Amino acid sequence: MIKFSYMSKLLLLVSAFLFSTNICAQADLQSLLATEKSFEQTALEKGNKEAFLKFFSDDSVIFRPNPVNTKEFWKDHDDQTPLFRKAIDYDVSSNGTMGYTTGDWKLSPKGKGDDYATFGQYVTVWEKRKDGRYFATIDIGISHDTMAFAAADRSLPEPKTRDSNLVGWSVADASMDFLRESMTKDGLAGAYKKYASENVRLLVEREPPFLGKKTVVKEMKRYKSILFPQKVATLQAADMAYTWNPCEFANSNEGTEKGNCLQIWKFSDKKWEIVLGVFARVTNETKPALKERFKGKNPH
Repeated sequence: MIKFSYMSKLLLLVSAFLFSTNICAQADLQSLLATEKSFEQTALEKGNKEAFLKFFSDDSVIFRPNPVNTKEFWKDHDDQTPLFRKAIDYDVSSNGTMGYTTGDWKLSPKGKGDDYATFGQYVTVWEKRKDGRYFATIDIGISHDTMAFAAADRSLPEPKTRDSNLVGWSVADASMDFLRESMTKDGLAGAYKKYASENVRLLVEREPPFLGKKTVVKEMKRYKSILFPQKVATLQAADMAYTWNPCEFANSNEGTEKGNCLQIWKFSDKKWEIVLGVFARVTNETKPALKERFKGKNPH
């Protein structure tokens, strides 16, 4: 008879736990990707309104360009324009309760070709609800004047293998320090240099996606935060979290820019890192007021 020592039994239990955790993680990721795929199909075949109403939670937020409730927004809009959308990167938290998808989108009115289309990238945050289904809770995107829809004929890649990191502390300290760092002399470049992962992906309005820490730091040298946000929304699920805040930057190339910023964080190697970021500009749509040149009687 083979006898197992205490240490051998412990190792067997740990191995069994990690194996079962990995199986659950893969199942969660497959479920998330299946939901994303269903959203894509619905948006393409039945229009973006039906897709957003069906796959987004009642408390979800989209940006048009400022944050609004998804259901309230789409109930007041009859736009059924087909939305082409393809996920090219994704992940889910170790406990399966939060995940994200990001990729390309194209919006083209019915009966019109690509000359009339708008293009861009999106980030959608998904949360698993009590019934085990994933619903989108945040969706934010950027657009471009022209862009090849590179992912149009590409199927979803194979799921990644993730470690099961069951951390218990908050991302709040790292996210607040990131915001403070962005206001120092090194600006956003210094903040991303400190907190971005090596494979970070950053989406900025009118720009192609910036991939990799080195590229992100280089491109962000022209940005510096000039206003600490008065409100920040944070949600954490085990080793994944997101933070959203209105942001205002001094751009050395274009002056002051305002918008909405979203960061996706992952806990890895005992530290929180940004794996995905978005800066969606908010255009100033206020109509200019004509100044009154003369007061009193008309001089003519």
